[in-house]
This record gives sequence, structure tokens and C-alpha cells, in this order.
Amino acid sequence: MDIRLKRKIKIYFSSIYLIDVILIALSTLILLSNLGDYIQVNRIQHDLAINRVNRDKIELIILIAIDLVFMLKIIWIVRINPKNPKVQSRIISNMIFVIKNGFLYKETRSTLIVSILLVLVLLIAYLYFLATGGYENNIFVKFFQTYPFKGTIFVIIIIFLTMMYALKKTLDIIVVNEALRRVGQGNLDKDIKLDGSQAIRELAENINLIKAGYKEILENGVRNEKLKTELISNVSHDLKTPLTSIINYVNILKNGEITEEEREEYLSILERKSLRLKVLIEDLFEMSKINSGKIKLNRDLIDIVSLIHQNIGEYSTLYEEKNISFKVTSQQDAVYMELDGKMMSRALENIIINALKYSLDNTRVYVDINIEDNYLKIGVKNIASYEMQFNDDEMFERFARGDKSRNSKVEGSGLGLAITKSIIELHDGEVKIKKEGDMFKIYLILPLKK
Repeated sequence: MDIRLKRKIKIYFSSIYLIDVILIALSTLILLSNLGDYIQVNRIQHDLAINRVNRDKIELIILIAIDLVFMLKIIWIVRINPKNPKVQSRIISNMIFVIKNGFLYKETRSTLIVSILLVLVLLIAYLYFLATGGYENNIFVKFFQTYPFKGTIFVIIIIFLTMMYALKKTLDIIVVNEALRRVGQGNLDKDIKLDGSQAIRELAENINLIKAGYKEILENGVRNEKLKTELISNVSHDLKTPLTSIINYVNILKNGEITEEEREEYLSILERKSLRLKVLIEDLFEMSKINSGKIKLNRDLIDIVSLIHQNIGEYSTLYEEKNISFKVTSQQDAVYMELDGKMMSRALENIIINALKYSLDNTRVYVDINIEDNYLKIGVKNIASYEMQFNDDEMFERFARGDKSRNSKVEGSGLGLAITKSIIELHDGEVKIKKEGDMFKIYLILPLKK
């Protein structure tokens, strides 16, 4: 036998084809029809019915054999591969898909059950009328013979409604595909609106949610790209400024004609600029380390009230010429929390130094410590020495400066609040900023974990 023919036979007996299902359906219908004839004749004369069965015995056996063979073939193929039987027909694949998954979802379960029951009822009714009335007196045949126009209208309406239902499903898919195509082209403004079943509406809502998320990701990507460009620019500026001064003063010091008094003054400037550069590099390193996600908190039981007083006492003398005073109010003398003392001290240090730098001369900085709903709330308020023209969220960006000028006489890396926010968030807390006229307020909110 030809190898290709053997392969085709092997494929046929290992796969389900549409012809198999058609042969099973036809042979079953013929058997049922013969059964109806037997029942009808049996009502008139038992012997006549037996004679008819004997006369058609060979044909009936052949039909039963065909029916059983193809049924056994399908059962065997499904049995050897129940999860994914080999089906060579899209129509059968769709039928299997519907039967297999239709009962899993409440939106389709009721429809599928009603459809199956309706088919069974119609089949039983047809067999009943066929058995009791025969072909000539069948109720369906009589209906169409008696009312040909109404019967035709009835058939047309059924076909039209079926067609409209199928078109509705197809149109839903087309509308969704069109919306997804627009999303793929970058049009993210228009939402999908679909009327119909609950499943279709939910599909449209889910696609709209995905589209909104995709739009947000794109906007964040553009924003992050802009921030990255600004970050490079600001880093370059803040590193270049003190470095240029250092190079210039080193060149001046090489000149042997300067006086000893000038030399000491230039060396003092060099020291200050070097420390400025050192602080900036340390801030950059710390910000990178915090954002890497690899940093671990070393928590200890710490009195946060004492830590605040300690930081204020340590840094309040930095800008004595500004005559800034601090007033601390607390509901309790001591509040013990499990915190990383070193990192929390750094967060408080940034807030205190910022208040000293940017406060109006001869004013007071207020520090309020309150406990509200299992949260510790630390509020720091000061009167700004400049016009605050910024959005609250902008102040948490890297290299953001409240005075918007990178040539300001007030030195600062612009990383202070960003570092503070990251440290507080590592402690599961939150940082908020508010402006009221010239009053600048920042709140550190930490959960009281017992």
C-alpha cells in the first residue's frame, strides 16, 4: 500500500472529521424515523409492524453498525486525548469549545441549557407527531399546507432574528477590534462604548481600563524621560560649579605673588567648595542606594521626640546670622517607635536644614508632634523667604529647589526632600507638603506599630 495512503488512513482514524458527525446524525435520524414508522404501524396491526421490521432488518443492522462504529471512533479519540482531541473541522471545534466551556460561565450556562432543552423538546414533539400522525397527517406538514403565507413569514422571521443575533455578536467583536487597533496606533483618548449583554459591556470596560493603564504608563514614561534629562543637566551643573571654583582657586594658589592672607582665604574657599562637592556626591550615592531597593532597615526602639530635639540642637547653629528659632510642641513627652535611628535622623536633618536655609530671617519654625488614629504626625512649619511658585509634588523630585534658581546663594543639592520621602516610605510612612501664602508646611506621617 502507498505510504501516503497509509498516512492518510492513520490520520483519519486518529482524528475527528465533520463527515463522521454527519454520518452519525443521518444514521441516527433514519433509525429514529424507522422507529416512528414502527410505532405508527404497531398501533394498527402488530403483525404488519413485525413484517416491516423483518423486511428492513438488514438495512437497520447496517445503519446501527455505521452509527456504532463512528460513535466508538469519536469516543476512542476523545478517550486517548481528553484535553485536546484531534479535530479536523472548524465547525466541530467550535461546537466542542461551546459545549466544553459554555457551562463554566453564568452568562452562557443558562443560554446553553435552554438551547439544549429546546432542541430536545422539538425533537420529542416531532417524533411524537411523526409516530401518531404519519407523514401525510404530520402537524408540521399540515400547518405549512394550510397556512403557506404565514408559515413562510414565520420561517423568514426566525431566519432574520437568527441573522441579527449573529450579526450583533460579530459587530461587537468588530467594534472591539477597531478600538484595539486605535489603541495600537496611539489613540488613547476615546473609550469603547458597547451595548448588549453583561459580558460584552464588561469586556469593553476591561479594555478601557487596560487602555487607561497603558496611557498612564506612556505618560509616566515621557515624564520619567524628561526627569532623567533634567537630572543629568542638574547633576552636571551642581558638580561643575564647585569643581570649576576648585580648579580656579588651585590655579590662583600656584601663583607665588599672592599674600599669605590671600592664600589662607583661598584655602578656606577651597575647603568649603570641596565639602560642598563631597555633600553632593554623598547625597547622590545615598539616593541611589535607597532607590535600588537593596537597603535594609536596622530598627531599634527609639524615642522620636528626643531624636527631633537632638537634631534641632545639632543643626540650629548653622545659620546663626538668620536668627531662626524653633518651637517644639508634643502631646507626649516621649513616643517610642521601632525605627532605623540613623536613617530617621537623616530624614529629620534634611527637614531642619531646609527650614533654616529657606526661612525668612528673624522668624520661628514650629514643630508639632501629634498622634492621630494610630499614626505619628510630625508637622514642620516655617515662613519662606522667597515666593513659592511650585507644585507640591515637584518638591519631591530629585534636584528640585524651592526657589527654582540653581544660581541661588543658598546652597543645596536639591536631593534633601527626595531622600526624606524615600526614608519615610521605607518605614511605611508618608510625606505631605502644603502651602498657605508664605507659610510652608511639611508633614511626616509614620504608623505606630506595636
